[in-house]
Amino acid sequence: MARLTALFRTYGKYAFLPAIAFGLAGGIALGVTGVMSSLYLGLTGIAVIFFLLWWTWLWQRSQGFLGRRSTQSSANVIASTLAVLVILTLINYIAFRYPVTWDLTENQRFTLAPQSQSLVAELKQPLKVWIFDDAPSEQDRKLLQNYQRFSDKFSFEFVHPDRRPKLVQDFNVQNKGDVFVEYGDKKQLVQNLLSFQQREALSEIQLTNAIAKAQRQETPQIYFVQGHGELPLNNEPGGVSAAVTALENLGLAVQSLNVVTDGGIPADADAVVIAGPTRKFLAPEIAALKQYTDQGGNLLVMISPEADAGLEDVLESWGVSFDPRLVIDLSGAGSVFGLDPTVPIFNRYGNHPITEKLQGAIAIFPLVRPVATKEEPGIQATTLVEASDLMYATQLISEDLQPNPETDLLGPFDVAVALTREGKEASSVKETETSNDSDSEAINPSPNPTVSPTPSPSPTSNGTNQPEAVQENDGDQAADQEESPARENGDSGNDQAQTEEQDRKPNPELPPAKMVVVGSAAFATNAWFNEAVNGDIFLNSVQWLAENIDQPLGLRAKDPTDRRINLGVRRATVLGWLTWVIVPLIGLGLAVFTWWRQR
Repeated sequence: MARLTALFRTYGKYAFLPAIAFGLAGGIALGVTGVMSSLYLGLTGIAVIFFLLWWTWLWQRSQGFLGRRSTQSSANVIASTLAVLVILTLINYIAFRYPVTWDLTENQRFTLAPQSQSLVAELKQPLKVWIFDDAPSEQDRKLLQNYQRFSDKFSFEFVHPDRRPKLVQDFNVQNKGDVFVEYGDKKQLVQNLLSFQQREALSEIQLTNAIAKAQRQETPQIYFVQGHGELPLNNEPGGVSAAVTALENLGLAVQSLNVVTDGGIPADADAVVIAGPTRKFLAPEIAALKQYTDQGGNLLVMISPEADAGLEDVLESWGVSFDPRLVIDLSGAGSVFGLDPTVPIFNRYGNHPITEKLQGAIAIFPLVRPVATKEEPGIQATTLVEASDLMYATQLISEDLQPNPETDLLGPFDVAVALTREGKEASSVKETETSNDSDSEAINPSPNPTVSPTPSPSPTSNGTNQPEAVQENDGDQAADQEESPARENGDSGNDQAQTEEQDRKPNPELPPAKMVVVGSAAFATNAWFNEAVNGDIFLNSVQWLAENIDQPLGLRAKDPTDRRINLGVRRATVLGWLTWVIVPLIGLGLAVFTWWRQR
């Protein structure tokens, strides 16, 4: 006992050091994990014991001890040390609980795309990602942790295939490196991380698409109209295979459609895409398209300049038409990318679910024409992409590229619009047809007069110049009307005018429907689909049409830009000498020179 007392008197003054160490270890562990583990509580208890021993030692030596100057100096040092440790502990705790990172990479490689964030944040039930790999990647783990931060319903687990054969059998794992998404009773394969014995990183694009597929209850059917010179569905530069693949990755079914040979538009079509026709549609095809939209069908129409598809009868009842003039960009923004003025760069978007989250991004629309809209009862038109004040549309490009205010359309004006038709639900329409057979004719309104834009611009109420649509009348019919007895009967003429006006109004019994009209088809081709936000505009448009999405659709993840430098043998040799020999020798020489001067 005497020996222990002697040791306590000698070393008791250092008891505060292990008290601080054990206290920090236990306190940080408890604060970060929030788990009342016996280990963490034991560390805290040991810290309390050492602190009591140190306080006892101080009490025994308190006679005159507290009044000494050395004691006060030591107390100040201890207090300052404790304060610094507490501050550092709080900083680390806050940084762990609320991490803040800055992603300075070109494509925001370490930040989830807005679409990925919204998909995970809106999960309605738990979703789990299974990675069957015997060598987990830290990069893949960080990506999954980024997903996990947006929802507590998202989880992931790395599984060694050889150690859990039952789980491998349940998921029907074929190869090491298979990644699956489990959502409810669905098990969706994402990708394989081993390709030709080369390990690949987990792709955010493929994982987000798999999550979207797993959440989808039904598969939307998208039909691309063919037979009029439309963009082919192949992988040529002028094809749309990239757009088709992107739609299929989102879980949408894509098929080609020839309206004539296929006997009309299928009843399961959630959206029909008309992409870049160069020849006119036949009268039966026009009738089929009108019937499709009148019955609640959704249409995406993309027509480039100098193309006449003859779709006026379909578009007029929606109050939209194409201007034949070509848009010219005088801002000079395209010169940065080596583009000429006929390839405008747009960065002005409307407040619509398709483009709301694209603000600030650029879209590149080669060979684009204006799109004109006018008010129609029951039709709501919203701007998607708008030309700037430094753009104009013309039919005759001058050598100096300067616009002619008398014949050219000056910006701003629309080049892409979204239209929504309000109306009764399809069930209500069906009941009306059953109760009164005579009303069924109202579903197919009579053809409307053709609308053609005039060369002169007409400013709209919101200050945007739009091509003015005028009604074309046959001169012979006008002459016959002047010579007819109806001219002598004013009442008869008024009745006829009222009848024509009623025919122009959309039938209130038509169900709701949507349409997107774009003055360019080239922006969705393989050559331009992955440029800027072109692909996002196209995919968002199709999703908005086919899936009745009202919330804003975000930007999608992009593949990281390949920035590898391929050095030749000579340059690699020079770089090696600079790195391993010349630069170190320069540093050593400066150090020797500095030492020599000090002597």
